Amino acid sequence: MPPRCKPVRDKVIFVDWHGVLSCDPFWLSILHNSDHPLHSQLTEAAEVLFQDESLIHDWMRGDVSAHQILDRFDIKLDDSFPADYLSRKLVEDCQLMQVNQRLVQILHEIRQQGIGIVLATDNMDCFLEALLDANAQRPITTQSVEGATVSFRQAAQVFDEVLCSCSQRVLKRENPERFYGNWLSAHALEFEVALLLDDLEVNCSAFQRAGGNAIQITDQLSDNDLSLLKTQIQDWSHEHCQSSLRQC
Repeated sequence: MPPRCKPVRDKVIFVDWHGVLSCDPFWLSILHNSDHPLHSQLTEAAEVLFQDESLIHDWMRGDVSAHQILDRFDIKLDDSFPADYLSRKLVEDCQLMQVNQRLVQILHEIRQQGIGIVLATDNMDCFLEALLDANAQRPITTQSVEGATVSFRQAAQVFDEVLCSCSQRVLKRENPERFYGNWLSAHALEFEVALLLDDLEVNCSAFQRAGGNAIQITDQLSDNDLSLLKTQIQDWSHEHCQSSLRQC
């Protein structure tokens, strides 16, 4: 009988959020609702904001806060809205983001096999706050993950840890050794036993140059795509197990 890897965290999969697990935007309850009183103003402001790549990267690195971003908006709130409405909706609407439930289920199954699952996202302070709030709530159960619908909170609790650029103070593409390296070192792991799932080629290439493996996800995942992805992950895990039998 061939050797089998022990169910320990001797391998890790880093998973991106936007473009992989979810495609929903910030303020989705407003931007996706044309009847909302702030829909037009916020749609215009958000379009201008996300055209400024330098500012967005500063926000992702934690050099600029959500409050500073909102101070740049010329949006007039009438007396029917509290002063912190837009900043509060930034966090609350993150928790409304729809996630790819089948991918979450696959990651949950892989995690049960002893592989670490870490969220690795270039993202903002508001998103990290939403994640931390979700993780502070009652832990999920296996049955809830395998149900018909997976919520933001359930998805957040699948991860062993979260690496977010706003707390790492660097983007993934800029310095993968800094972004991932401290976590890997703290868990006595190397890039060669790590796999990145990301939608951006620049992030995948940077991760591979650092010594890791990467799978670029370029489209919304169909059932066939997800089956193929699961097979690719299993093949990667098996190859590592076979090349590291002394650790198995």
